[in-house]
Amino acid sequence: MTEDNNWDEDLEEDAAIARVFQHLKIHKQHTGESGRNSGVPQSNERVDFVALPCGHRMPADYVVAWFKYYLKQEKKTEFSCPRVHVQGKSCSKNLSYQDMCRLIPLTDKQREFLEENLAALVARRLFDFKACPGCQSHVERRDRGNLCVHCTICTANLKRNYYFCWNCRREWKGPANNGVRCDNDGCGQRVRTSDPLIPCKPEFKKKMLQEMGDDIYPLKDKSQDRKRLALLINNVDFKNLNYRTGADKDELSMEVLLKGLGYTVITLRDLSAQGMHAAMRDFAQREEHDKSDSCFVVLMSHGDAKGICGVFDSIEDEEDVFQAEEIFNCLNTPNCAGLKDKPKIILIQACRGGKKGSVIVQDAVSRRNRAKEHIEKEFCCLRSCTPDTVSYRDKEKGSDFIQDTVEIFNQHAHQDDIEELFRKAKSHCLARQTSINADMCYFDV
Repeated sequence: MTEDNNWDEDLEEDAAIARVFQHLKIHKQHTGESGRNSGVPQSNERVDFVALPCGHRMPADYVVAWFKYYLKQEKKTEFSCPRVHVQGKSCSKNLSYQDMCRLIPLTDKQREFLEENLAALVARRLFDFKACPGCQSHVERRDRGNLCVHCTICTANLKRNYYFCWNCRREWKGPANNGVRCDNDGCGQRVRTSDPLIPCKPEFKKKMLQEMGDDIYPLKDKSQDRKRLALLINNVDFKNLNYRTGADKDELSMEVLLKGLGYTVITLRDLSAQGMHAAMRDFAQREEHDKSDSCFVVLMSHGDAKGICGVFDSIEDEEDVFQAEEIFNCLNTPNCAGLKDKPKIILIQACRGGKKGSVIVQDAVSRRNRAKEHIEKEFCCLRSCTPDTVSYRDKEKGSDFIQDTVEIFNQHAHQDDIEELFRKAKSHCLARQTSINADMCYFDV
């Protein structure tokens, strides 16, 4: 390749980068000389509710969390208003990052997260790049016909040429010129990551259906028609309370488990009590529940005897606390017809006070009541601690409750019902409380 061709290629790359930032329209360029824009709320201004262009009014933190979900899991640079109508149809009005900046006073941390992820998504559409397995920096592949890619950062750090395979993302083995396949074992084949969840065998499922009959909830076979949904709310970064270090491990473990069980997981981070209520309300109205056979709701946050803490200290002199009873109210028969006669599994990781004591308890209602339709039936709830007591969370591994529950489900969900799984999780967690090192754990208060 000649120098002129290299120069032309660099011009094309510069133009592509310019298109990335033109697409994002980072809101800083709209501010005046003083750094302020009368039409854009500032990050030190409090906006509890925001009126979206579609006319829906909802908590600002809920809108931000929903946009983060779209960036992380849907891989989209725009998102739809999260409001769901009573008929189960979502609002189809799209919103962009520009809309967010105009309506909501984003913090520096929120702005950094959104802009970095938006830039990465747009860049993937324009460039061919992947994370280097050695240093995790993003490397662009100039020659799309060559699987052998040179990482300059690893080369400098290791003081030798470092190449990795674009296909298997391991350090390159074999000839480095015009590589179409490296010599690593399994390169060119799809590598399946190990799934910790033990699957249920068809023979066992058939046997249980024959023996238990009507005592087993109707199951929908895995197909395109089955739409299982799970809602995971993880409050990590609070205004004045401690950052919940280790909560990201709980989030990842729970996402892997729920996806393994066949659920599409909606993960929302850092919600106020109003945001949690809005998330539960919209989740209950989702039309997917009509084609589902169950649902999961997982809440992880600080908490006390009054309820589950939102990320703000107070809203208009009222404590930012979400009551667990609201979960049942939102998912009960009158408010969530799509989940009528279907199991609703609820997991709550949060302290319920400041005392030490038992760390787990099962709160489950009767599975069936044929004589009478109760407005709150088919619920099974597991909480991380008994009333007035604390929950434990390891700084490195995550909370005892979530990690133990995930482990029990992975090992025994193929053969035990939900109540038995909860009993085993309770026993497992209680059995190891005597060995807890207080220096390695936080109280989730």
